[in-house]
Amino acid sequence: MSEFVLKATKDYEIGKISNLLFGSFIEHMGSVIYSGIYEPGHKLADENGFRQDVLELAKDLELGCLRYPGGNFISAYNWEDTIGSKEGRKTKLDIAWQGIEPNEFGLHEFIEYADRLSTDVIFTLNLGTRGIEEAVNIVEYCNFDSGTYWSELRKKNGAEEPFNIKTWCLGNEMDGPWQIGAKTAEEYGRLANETSKAIKKIDTDIKTILVGSSTPRLNTYPEWDRIVLEEAYDNIDYLSLHNYLDKYDESDLTRPPKNEMYDTEEFLAKSIQFENHIKEVIATCDYVKAHKRSDKTIYLAFDEWNVHSQPKKENKKFEVGSPIDWTYFTMEDSLLFGSMGLALLRNCDRVKIGCQSLLVNTIPLILTDKDGKSWVNPTYFVFKDLSKYSKGTVLDSKLESLDRENNNITNKRMIDTVVVNNEDSIIVYAVNKTNNNHMLSLNIDFNFDKITHFEMFSEKLSDINHRDVPHKIKPISKDYNDKKSFSLKKYSWNTFILNK
Repeated sequence: MSEFVLKATKDYEIGKISNLLFGSFIEHMGSVIYSGIYEPGHKLADENGFRQDVLELAKDLELGCLRYPGGNFISAYNWEDTIGSKEGRKTKLDIAWQGIEPNEFGLHEFIEYADRLSTDVIFTLNLGTRGIEEAVNIVEYCNFDSGTYWSELRKKNGAEEPFNIKTWCLGNEMDGPWQIGAKTAEEYGRLANETSKAIKKIDTDIKTILVGSSTPRLNTYPEWDRIVLEEAYDNIDYLSLHNYLDKYDESDLTRPPKNEMYDTEEFLAKSIQFENHIKEVIATCDYVKAHKRSDKTIYLAFDEWNVHSQPKKENKKFEVGSPIDWTYFTMEDSLLFGSMGLALLRNCDRVKIGCQSLLVNTIPLILTDKDGKSWVNPTYFVFKDLSKYSKGTVLDSKLESLDRENNNITNKRMIDTVVVNNEDSIIVYAVNKTNNNHMLSLNIDFNFDKITHFEMFSEKLSDINHRDVPHKIKPISKDYNDKKSFSLKKYSWNTFILNK
């Protein structure tokens, strides 16, 4: 058993963790909404049609934010179809995901759902088939107090007080050939700039997210980011980035894989690729800052991130709520997912918004069956630890091996660690992505007494949580006093809470 030492001191910090860093995302895609969070006929549905089993699971995540309504769905979205009485709303084609959209779950229902979760809202604007005027109208509807057509219509529809949505995405993946209304970088950058200018005249507290490259797999990356930033730098606040990691390294994750699978070590080491993506986008932002002779720093919104796996339910086109990418995640997937979360923390000085994609039924944290049960993927527990305990600041920690032959393990982050300084505790996250048990000694410059260790592992890396065995993978907890060294089981996720 090899030994590693994790060193950290309160004198050296990476940065403050934003309250929005560990959020999630719901889109009108597959069964995320219909038979996911919303299913009026379900025995556990409330008066709003919200499934209470799903709502309680989502509440336990303590989400920092919730992004809505897309995703690709947004680029053909007419928000006006989603307000007013449900009986008067139009059933329409969803051409993005080739489904049927009844618009039963609309703008007001989303705001109510976010309120139930006590989470901030990030709303995406349609800059695919629509533009500045529609963006201005929805911001007026949501954020203006009273006395205008749109604000009074909101009140007529039952919301006396404004929704006060403060963060708005200026479209979604506008560089993607798959996107409805896709644009060149110059076209999009100018439209986004003018849209951001306009909506900030309604509410000066608004922050806007400029669409960056939708994937580093596109050959326009990162040139797209440079061009759109040069067009809109002065009038936006964040640049978005998206990334999904899978075992096949396919350019199109919506199709069955053609490539051979990575082996476990290669797959789990892809977190380095994920973190390099963050650093490349930061470098692009800072290049444009220098080029424009600006004092303004652009922060990042990693508003779609996740591992990806192959679907276990068939999608049927042009139906309501037919599943898309309804996926089980394995223990192996959960380890990579954890390292992706740690990469966000290590770059918290620049990454201020994060949205795991998606909350329910599409590469999800939470799984449901229509008219049936709900349960969780093991990634749910990893995300819950990250969201619940990542408050305060990230310390500039260093992991060292006591044996030189293990340097490759630290270089590839096969033991991946982050230390967080909370007000009342120190949090140590540790992912062991190797096939061996190791000892982790904590050399941390704080006094602490009780230590709680949450540990998640499984017999096989291929294990899943199935509807019939929903608790196959779950964390167990142990309490210690005056202990400084801990065993990290092979292929395990670990969270240590050191009470000061």
